[in-house]
Amino acid sequence: MASASSSDLALAFALAVTAGALASSLLLLVAIALLRAARRWRDWRLSRREGAWRDALHEAIDDPAAARLPAIGVLEWPAFLTLWNHVQESVRGDASDNLAQLLRRHGLDERVLRLLRRRSTALRLIAITALGHLREERAWAPLQEIAFAPGPVMSFAAARAMLRIDPRRALETLGPSIVARDDWPLARLGTIFQELGPAVVTPALLAMMLGRPRQGLARVMKLARFGHRHRIAPVVRAWLTSNAEPSVIAAALDYVEDAEDLAWAREAARHEDWHVRMAAARALGRVGDRDDLQVLLGLLRDPIWWVRYHAAQAVVRLHGLGEEELEMLHQGMRDAFASDMLAQALAERGRA
Repeated sequence: MASASSSDLALAFALAVTAGALASSLLLLVAIALLRAARRWRDWRLSRREGAWRDALHEAIDDPAAARLPAIGVLEWPAFLTLWNHVQESVRGDASDNLAQLLRRHGLDERVLRLLRRRSTALRLIAITALGHLREERAWAPLQEIAFAPGPVMSFAAARAMLRIDPRRALETLGPSIVARDDWPLARLGTIFQELGPAVVTPALLAMMLGRPRQGLARVMKLARFGHRHRIAPVVRAWLTSNAEPSVIAAALDYVEDAEDLAWAREAARHEDWHVRMAAARALGRVGDRDDLQVLLGLLRDPIWWVRYHAAQAVVRLHGLGEEELEMLHQGMRDAFASDMLAQALAERGRA
């Protein structure tokens, strides 16, 4: 009897555990279903809200006073501001100012400033971008602190915002960082400099170059193309003649666009660093003539593929060389590498 009773208790216990596990599983499935339903409802509601926000933003581009902006809840605020930033990125001039007015008319600029103090990196990035579009002077001090902090994403976003708020002041403040910070992407800086225009960026570029930084001068040389050439060219020539760093010489050669600088390009074609020889070939292709043919033919026999490639591209673009001369030149080549590279350049020009 005792054995049977123990078996009954064990069976009852097993059944209870099984029933509990099934109940827990059912509860978990119900919870997951409810969460998915809530998420779908939230996404559906947010998509409807975004439609109303988008209509209001498009109205504000023409007339911020006439735009009907629905109330924006706390949880909806990041999504709205992300949309506002996205629209701002696609407009310029008065349209951008009108979108900024829309936020200020509804007191939303204060909410953006408060968002900058949040701990979430994502929320702070949204706020930083918006403050730049708003050209919010009150955010200058915290943005400057973030721009000088380590970490490329936040610091560059803050620098971009400062350049939108007050470009000249920002260039003066951020000049050393633009030169020295390799973690700030040069291509994006170039886009910013192009947007600001030569009248704004030229004084800053000159200050950076004349400051003779120990590091980062090659970055400045690459940005120099966005300034006024007639003001920057004399400084570039000075660096071509006085700087021995190959990356600086190569960057300066990429800026050469006048025949008066041909002497530097011809001399650089004999440089021991292949990056400099490649830049010299590109420069000769831009401003050289048939007098530079022998220099380029020498580069066509260079051991580095990229040097040969740009030398061939330069040959087919030389002023004063016709199709027949180029074909005769190709047929008379004895160096197989040079011949193949020139043939490729001729074929590429024929397809252009």
